[in-house]
Amino acid sequence: MMRLLLKKIFIVITATYSVLCAGQVVPLQTPLEAARYARISTSNEISGYLHALAGRYPMLTRVELAGNSVQNRPIEVIRFSALRRDDTVKRLTVMIAGSQHGAAEPAGGEAMLMIARELADGYLRPLLEEMDVILLPNANPDGRDLGRRSNANRVNINTDFVLLTQPETRALKETVERYAPHVLLDSHESAVLKRESLAKDGYLTDFDAQFEISNNPAVPAALRDYALNIFLPALTARVSDGGLPARRYIGEITSIQQPVTNGGLTLRNFRNAAAMTGVLSLLVETKLDSREAVHPTYRNIAQRVARQLLCLHSLLTLAHERRAEILAQTALARAMLHQEPLTLYAGYALNPAQPQKSIVMRRLDTGELEPRVFPDHRLQINADAAAFPRMLVITRHQDVIRSVLERHRIDYRRLLHPSEQQVTAMRVNVPANSLVRAGLLAETQKTLTIDRGSLLIDLLQPNGRTAALLLDPRSISSIFRYPEYARLVEPEEEFFIYRTFEEVLVNRP
Repeated sequence: MMRLLLKKIFIVITATYSVLCAGQVVPLQTPLEAARYARISTSNEISGYLHALAGRYPMLTRVELAGNSVQNRPIEVIRFSALRRDDTVKRLTVMIAGSQHGAAEPAGGEAMLMIARELADGYLRPLLEEMDVILLPNANPDGRDLGRRSNANRVNINTDFVLLTQPETRALKETVERYAPHVLLDSHESAVLKRESLAKDGYLTDFDAQFEISNNPAVPAALRDYALNIFLPALTARVSDGGLPARRYIGEITSIQQPVTNGGLTLRNFRNAAAMTGVLSLLVETKLDSREAVHPTYRNIAQRVARQLLCLHSLLTLAHERRAEILAQTALARAMLHQEPLTLYAGYALNPAQPQKSIVMRRLDTGELEPRVFPDHRLQINADAAAFPRMLVITRHQDVIRSVLERHRIDYRRLLHPSEQQVTAMRVNVPANSLVRAGLLAETQKTLTIDRGSLLIDLLQPNGRTAALLLDPRSISSIFRYPEYARLVEPEEEFFIYRTFEEVLVNRP
């Protein structure tokens, strides 16, 4: 089946390399193609290819700088938009990002270079009549060139979207804000061989493609429902019909004794962080074959790219077909970002309706497939709903909190004169385990005298929903789940950040 899939995809992708008519422009080869799949592309080669493609089609596409890596390599997007725009057509914007895990998961970025060529002058070109496409193929250029999964600071950037400590994660977040896509796909690969964990039990995982939605409970409910019950099933069905079995994401399996869950629930991950802007945000993971096996190309890169090509192609065509309903759903979500209550806690629990899940695994010793039964903990439990506040008032530790706000591009103001305000105050216990639910010890309504120099955050701003989640200790995405900020929370004292449902005037004497 997979050989047939490969053949079909590469017939389409490489058809233009057959005998060309006189005067016809020869299509660009991607760096991977030029290397005959003997190695992955370098960051310089990817950048050169993007600029060369944009140079050929200057009225259709451009390369723009999203940011720079730790070692100052450029993080670039290539942006596609049709030459002619019908002002009566509401256009959909789709963004795809890849290679957050550098050299460890390069296939998505390599596939994006082929997708870029087909959008410019190939079989995907007609999509641009009603749709703009933003491709960011090399989110971690240092990791790619240094031969590692992390960035140059040895940080996994895919779990850095709460604190945003790395320039790569800040670039990704700012790119979402800059282009305001309606659909976002975060492209990854997942290793079947986990030598230090699952392999010790004698097994490999065996799947081809998995997709996950933005499942944080603070994502507007209607958008989560649409993603889970309509778009995700249609996408996995389309990929499966293309010859690549696809399913909803099951969290990483590192032991045959563990329970299984779906994807991570916090804003640490890119797809959930992006969803706070009202985007239909998804993750894809395709099979990353064991490097210890013998493959026809370097680490089976040709087949891995083919898997990604099918997934990316399926996402683009499905989004194009469903653009009207996606536009309606994301417009509704964006209207609700500053209105819908916040659900602060989420976790997984045993599903009493289906307490076990059978998953096909591959034996390491024989290579045979074998079903294994796991406890099924995919039931998502949500709790701690809170009304969306109008403003937050930060009365202490302003310098520490301000650095987080600035990394997230959250606007704030300093109070110039003391002010009295009706606020909601609380005392809360932050657990040492970041997955455990925080304890609300007390919550009261009071009149607070706010001192000069306090920070005020108006939550009616683009990053207002993110701010509300980051700064509430009860939230599973709170900065106070991290040791350097948890120490600021004193359980016996009133928490120093207050919520108010009325506007605080900054300059009133």
